[in-house]
Amino acid sequence: MSSQEAAPGDRGSAGTRDDAVTAAPSPAAPSSAVPWDDPATRDRFRAIADRLIALANPKTTLDLGCGPGLLVQALAEKGVDAHGVDADEAALGAAHPEVRDRLEARPWSRVVPGRHDLVSCLDVVDRLEPLAAQALIDAVCSATDRVLFSSSPDAFGEPGRLNVHPVQDWAAAFAEQGFYRRTDVNLELVADHAVLFERADLQPRDVVHRYEATLAPMVQELRERREALARLERDGDARAEVARLREQLRRAQHDVLTTRDHIIGLEAEATQAQLSVARLEGRLKVQQSRLRKLRGRLAEQQRRARRLERTLEQVRVSRAWRLGRRLTRTTTPEL
Repeated sequence: MSSQEAAPGDRGSAGTRDDAVTAAPSPAAPSSAVPWDDPATRDRFRAIADRLIALANPKTTLDLGCGPGLLVQALAEKGVDAHGVDADEAALGAAHPEVRDRLEARPWSRVVPGRHDLVSCLDVVDRLEPLAAQALIDAVCSATDRVLFSSSPDAFGEPGRLNVHPVQDWAAAFAEQGFYRRTDVNLELVADHAVLFERADLQPRDVVHRYEATLAPMVQELRERREALARLERDGDARAEVARLREQLRRAQHDVLTTRDHIIGLEAEATQAQLSVARLEGRLKVQQSRLRKLRGRLAEQQRRARRLERTLEQVRVSRAWRLGRRLTRTTTPEL
């Protein structure tokens, strides 16, 4: 939300305390850019409004440094009589038309009119000079019994941040006015360092009990974290051993992958060899078939040759053969 310096003329009419108001100005949003029209922005502020209503159930609220009035509009939608003020009139230029008449430009010295069930002051006081910031806190505490407050404790050096303090300093300033932090409330939805201060007549015992109720779990968590850290330090050797074993595992996995690649290569070679064997076996079967045929033909030729030999032998022992030989000898002249 924006929080701007009052115009010089306004400060001059407000008295000497107004002269300390020197909040850094920020550029006004163009009138054509209405943040409420963005669904994500609208949903966020509606969720914040629901949270505030659940915590405080305010009937009337005032948002200091309201800018375009997003929180005002979200609360008004839910039936709250919500209003906003800002020291920079230009900051109101981006307000939605439905909420514009609920917003007003005022100098910081006159920025808290009337009484309200809840006053929000988000990231405003750290933009004011210390005297003006204290005056604003006094005015806020006079106008309400509940204050929604935030101020970044680590915004040193940011433009316009004139009065940066840790959260405890602001809590102490409100405690001086009888306002104490609701330690049971988490308002991170609103802002990182948002707190809810409430007016209360607390005895020292009550204050101590509240803060101890918040502090004790944090101390216990811190102790557990330290013990866990100590265990981690004691387990340094174990972590080194784990790292060594992991390295061995990594190497073993690498060896497994390498061996697997070799096996895949051998399997591919075996497959090729099997294919070659299959082809050779096919060729062998063809040759064996041809060999069987040739052996069959040879056997048949041998049988024919034996038959011819028997026939020839029969012819040789026949009378006709012997007679023919005699005749051949008789008629053949001697040389």
